[in-house]
This record gives sequence, C-alpha cells and structure tokens, in this order.
Amino acid sequence: MKQSKLQQFFKKPGPPDETDKRQENPNKPTEELHEVTEVQTGINPDSRANLGSDKNSKNCDQDMISLGEESGSSTESSESEESDSDDECVDERMNVKAKPKKKKTHYKHKFNSDWLSDKDLQKWVRKDEKDSTRFMCLVCNKSYIGGKTHALQHSKNKFHVKNFEAKQHTTDLANLCSSNVEFKKSVMLQKSVENAELKLSGFIAEHNLPFRVMEHLPGLLKNVFPDSVIAGKITCGRDKTRNIIVKKLAPDADQALSEKLQKCKFSILLDESTDKSVVKSMAVVARFWCPQLKRVCDRLLGLVEVPSATAQIMKGEVDKLLSVRNIPKENCIGFGWDNASVNMGEVTGLKALVKIDNPYVIVVGCVCHSLALCASNASKEIPLEFDEFVRDVYNYIQHSPKRIAAYAEFQGITDTKNHRLLKVCDVRWLSLESVVMRILEQWRALKVHFYEEFKVIKSASAEKVLKMMENVYTKLYLHFLGFILPQVNKLNILFQAEGVRLHCLCNEKKELTESQLNEKLMEDKDLSVLKAILEKKLYAKILAYLDS
Repeated sequence: MKQSKLQQFFKKPGPPDETDKRQENPNKPTEELHEVTEVQTGINPDSRANLGSDKNSKNCDQDMISLGEESGSSTESSESEESDSDDECVDERMNVKAKPKKKKTHYKHKFNSDWLSDKDLQKWVRKDEKDSTRFMCLVCNKSYIGGKTHALQHSKNKFHVKNFEAKQHTTDLANLCSSNVEFKKSVMLQKSVENAELKLSGFIAEHNLPFRVMEHLPGLLKNVFPDSVIAGKITCGRDKTRNIIVKKLAPDADQALSEKLQKCKFSILLDESTDKSVVKSMAVVARFWCPQLKRVCDRLLGLVEVPSATAQIMKGEVDKLLSVRNIPKENCIGFGWDNASVNMGEVTGLKALVKIDNPYVIVVGCVCHSLALCASNASKEIPLEFDEFVRDVYNYIQHSPKRIAAYAEFQGITDTKNHRLLKVCDVRWLSLESVVMRILEQWRALKVHFYEEFKVIKSASAEKVLKMMENVYTKLYLHFLGFILPQVNKLNILFQAEGVRLHCLCNEKKELTESQLNEKLMEDKDLSVLKAILEKKLYAKILAYLDS
C-alpha cells in the first residue's frame, strides 16, 4: 500500500524511525517519544520551557501522540481520503511551525592600494575613480567589480592576455605626451643619430664614394670621438647606406626637382657615354634658375640606357623621361650637347627633331669643343714631330722606376725642382698647357738625362728625344705654345664656369683678338723666337678660327 504524504513527511533517511522503535519497545518512556515527535514535526525543544507545565502543554503533547497513532491507523482507510486530509495538515503545520529562511549577506569588495605593489597586478590594474568597489583594467580599458581574486581571474582571460601582449609592443600615449625628461632625451638622441646617418649617406653620394667606405667609417668616428653619444650609436653599413640613398634621398630629390621644373623654364644638357660593361648611357642634366639659392643650378634629371645612340632613340628617351616626371615640354627652352653630327645635323640630327616640336627652342653646341677644334686646326701648322716629342718624354721616363730614380739625381745636379712629368690627355683639352710648361721647367735636367742615357746605354728612344731637344725650333714652338695656350684656356674656362660669365666673355675675346701678341713678344730678348713665330703665322691661324 502506498504511504500517505504525512507518513512520507515524518519518514526521513537516517537512523530507524522512532515509531518503529516504539512498537518494538512498548515500555519506552513517553519523554523520548515526545522528543522524537518534536524533532520530526519541527518543534524547537527549547520552546517547551515557554509553554510551561500547564494543562495546555500537556494537551498539546497528547495531541501529538494521538496524531502519531492516527497516522498509523489511517493506513487502513481509503487512499483518496488520506491524501486530502494529509495535504491540509501538512500545509497548516508548515505555515505555523517552519522557520523563515535567512537572506545571504553579500559583502562588496573595495579597491586596495596594496594591489599596486603586487607584481601580477601593478602593470595593468588601477582604481576606478567613479566607484571605489570596482577596479580599472588599463589593458582592456574597462571597469570590473570584485576583489583581488576576481582581478587575478581577469588577468588569465584570453582577451586580456592578447591585449596585454599587444601593448608590450606599443608605445604608450601617456609616455609620448608626458614631460619625462629622460624620454625626451632619448627621442632627441634617436633623431640626431638618424640625421647623422642621412648626412653621411649624402656625403657618400655627393662625392661618388664606394659604399664599402661605410663599413669602416662609423667605427672610425667612434674611435675619434669616444665622448660623443651620437657617434657611438651610428650603425650605418654599406647595405643601410645604399637603402638610404636609393629609397630615401633619391626619391625625395627627384620629387623636389620635378616640382621645380613643372613651374619654371629650364634647359636640357645631353651627353652619351659607354661604361666598362659596354652599355650605352645618356646623361640628362637640367639647368634652371633656383629662386631659393639665387643662382643657376645644374641637376641630374636622369641616366637613361639607350640601345643605340641615334637621334630618334635619344629624342624618344628624353620625351619619355619628361612625361614620367609630369614635366611639360613647353617649359624646355634650350638644348645643349656636343658638336657630333648625330646631334647637330640639320636634316636628321637631334637638333632637327627638336626643332619640329618647338621651332623657337635654342640649340647650343659645346663651346669648349669648338675652341678645342680651333686650337687643333691651328696646331696643324706645327710639325707632327713636336707632338710626338711631348709624348715620348713622358713615356720614356715615367714608365720605368729605374729611370725615374736616375732622373731625380739629375734634377738635384742641375738644381731643378723635383717635379714629376705630366701626360697629355686627348680628352682633356686643357692638359696640353700644363704639360708644355712642365717640360720647359725641366728642360736642363731632361737634356742632361737623355744625353747620359744615349752615351751610356745607347738607347734609340733616348737618341730620338735628344735630337729633338738639340733642334732650335723645338724649344721655340714650346715657348709659343706656353704663351698662347693660357690665353685660349682662359677663354675656355669661362665657358666651363659654374656661374654666369656673359659679362666677361666680350672683354676676354677682345683681349685675345687684339694685337697684344706683338707687345709681349717685344719683351722677349731672343729676336729669333719672334722671327720664327711670325714666319709660321701660327697666331693668325688661331685668330681666323676664333673669329669664325
């Protein structure tokens, strides 16, 4: 038979039921029964003292006993009646006898300043100024409630760990804006070091030095300036120098030059060359007036590799270079190059192609080249043997260490300055003057040296040079060249000057073309020199080419 709800209420797990014990031991005192009944029904044993020993308390105990007996006898009644009566009885007793539950007290944790000294919390936890019961996470930039345990649990959160690792590689904005003296000094030092590396790289590029120099220059600066903090922190090798020049200095310089040429008029100078790798290159130089520097400036616009040095290809490369830089062609008002036929041709030359796009453009050939051609044509009146003589003197002595040492002894004997002989360079037109002047300076020592070489060694080359030196006209021609070449070179240098010399060209040409030669030759005591020069009419030839 199913148990009633009242029996289930009194029957609890644990020691055997007291009712069963009472049935097994019918002689057990009633006091124990009363205590068991009080515990099962929820009656506090201490409340019995308040009830007293009056009749009502005894009646209450009797009621409890009878209630237990009735519960035992009720098992024989119907199941529906027992369930209804038991539910009403349980609800009534629960409302009367059950104690009210105590509410759980929650304690609010407050921020403790000792957390700032904890190595696990001091880097990211701060007090919330708005609420003292919350703590602020600097990494997550959020406020959280809780104590130290909650803060430690938050530090293990995957989002907090991710943000904390990211912040380790990020400069704090507070440090950037703070007035920390040490931080400002470190920033200024870093800028000074970067500025020094930029200047060293610019020095390498300006003077066309190899990048390998930077493998040793920083170490040299540290050794020379041991008390300099900036020199001690320079770490600029050849790779870093190349990257600074190619990726930083060159693009900035090209951009600045393009912006200037987009706003001002300029001229273009062209020249072709072939390097050791047999690659033809064309240098494009822009000449313009710089308002900031208050002078005319020449800047490299580009170094273009050309497959063939024809007029069409060179013209196309120049146009392509200007279009890439967004420089309008209309700003180009002049072109300058050497006097080769591919450049100065009137029909298919570069000059003719340029005139098609802009008929008013000014095309100027190389003036220095023109002067050199004038001097070269005039020098044809001088026999070819004299040009060979100048070259043989250098080649005979300077190509042998033994002859150089022997020649130095003769310099001391003849009381001649201990100077080296110079070589004529076919490309450099101004070199002939210095070579001729050096031979005239060393004439006595050279003559004695070649005489000794011919008498002792019997050298055929020395004999050839000695015969030329014994010829009277050899020294006469050298004296003439030593006089006229400085005049021509002086005018040539004016055209190669970096500054503007237009106001000087007219006077210099006038001085050269006037009859000042006769006045200076009259000062020469050797009249035979004047006679020889006038007979050959060399000066007249030079003046004729200059006037043309």
